[in-house]
Amino acid sequence: MPSRTLRAFTAALMMGAVSLNTIPASAESLNEALSGTYTSNPQLLADRARQRATDEQVSQAVSGWRPSVTVQGTWSAEKTEATIPPAATQEENLEPLSGTVTAVQPIFQGGRVLAQTRAAKASVRAGRAQLTGTEQTVLLNAVTAYVDVVRDESTVELSKNLVEVLARQLQATRDRFEVGEITRTDVAQAEARLSGAQSALVAAQARLTQSRTAYERTIGNPPVDLDRSPPVPALPASQEEALEAAMQLNPSLIVAREQEIASSYNIDLAIGGLLPTLSVQGSFTKSDGSQTRESEVEVSTIEGVLTVPLYQGGVEYSAIREAKQTNSQRRLLLAQSQREVIEAVKNTWDAYLSAKAASVSNREQVRANEIALEGVQQEAQVGARTTLDVLDAEQELRDSRVALVTSQRDEIVAAYSLLAAVGGLTAQGLALPVEIYDPVTNYDEVSGSWIGFGSSE
Repeated sequence: MPSRTLRAFTAALMMGAVSLNTIPASAESLNEALSGTYTSNPQLLADRARQRATDEQVSQAVSGWRPSVTVQGTWSAEKTEATIPPAATQEENLEPLSGTVTAVQPIFQGGRVLAQTRAAKASVRAGRAQLTGTEQTVLLNAVTAYVDVVRDESTVELSKNLVEVLARQLQATRDRFEVGEITRTDVAQAEARLSGAQSALVAAQARLTQSRTAYERTIGNPPVDLDRSPPVPALPASQEEALEAAMQLNPSLIVAREQEIASSYNIDLAIGGLLPTLSVQGSFTKSDGSQTRESEVEVSTIEGVLTVPLYQGGVEYSAIREAKQTNSQRRLLLAQSQREVIEAVKNTWDAYLSAKAASVSNREQVRANEIALEGVQQEAQVGARTTLDVLDAEQELRDSRVALVTSQRDEIVAAYSLLAAVGGLTAQGLALPVEIYDPVTNYDEVSGSWIGFGSSE
């Protein structure tokens, strides 16, 4: 049973995301991007169609219990000539017409229908978990694309500011050189730093273009006025709680578990090939003109058909052995999936803590570099510092600010990656303002359907 902390985490998960920097007006932008992704991403929509196709396996399996009805009609033209000794000839032209209605009701199929139905239901459950996994992947890609744009926009702004500052610094350096306060070396250093900043700006703009392209591909529209303080989702309180939740919610693990169950039912399905089958068959046939032009014949039959397989070349035994080995494979893959989930939770947990700590350190580094730059500038005015010292301080401040926005981006991605490893990165788990797609609706419609073409969506 879930622990009290797990239930508390699940309840918090259903309440939606909370912002790292509590700014109510800014908490909607990422949710809006995720909502648009959830409703329009082609990869996710395609996987929903795949799941609807998987639902049909149950309908196909249960059809083995249902009757089948066929109608057959024949018409022919016959000409008969008979010679009767010594010289008489008799000729007759017939146009026989007949129709037959046959109904077959299976009674016992060696347990194969039941096994196939149970295996199909397990496959449907596995497919739903796979759909959840696709949803998590798509939403995580959207989060990554979103914060990449935020990071790169901030980096471009910081790079532009540095270029402007260094341009003013270069002009001031040239002015001081003109009056003989400093040497040509100081001017060259300022020029070199400005050129380097301009090159970094071009590179940052190129990365921003790539990030915007990835954003549009994933989310479906160009990024406009993105929130600079994206939310962090509700997370487990401890690594142990995260592991416990992942054992129940992780979609990859659920897929492996359900596939193992389906493979066990496939063994029963294969064994059914050795068992007898029983069915009841009824038919009604009406023939006109089959004997003479005026003849009319009606035949009604009902019969029970028992089929006992004795030996069919050994294919059934081979199928049983194959099913057993497949089941063994699925059990081992389930064990492997459990290990992978545990590894993913531990890795993402550590990555989140590391990124969070890096954000705190980088924020402190920015504060310290701001104080240092101000002091170096004041000291330079009285000749206690060189132009190179000022340039170094400005570069260090810019670099620390870039490191801060990068670590903030990494913290958010790590948080959502941890949520995905646990199995809670879904539209419902994030409380997105969208109509939640329910795969059960289509399943209920088609699993018991006896006839109909359905819809394409």
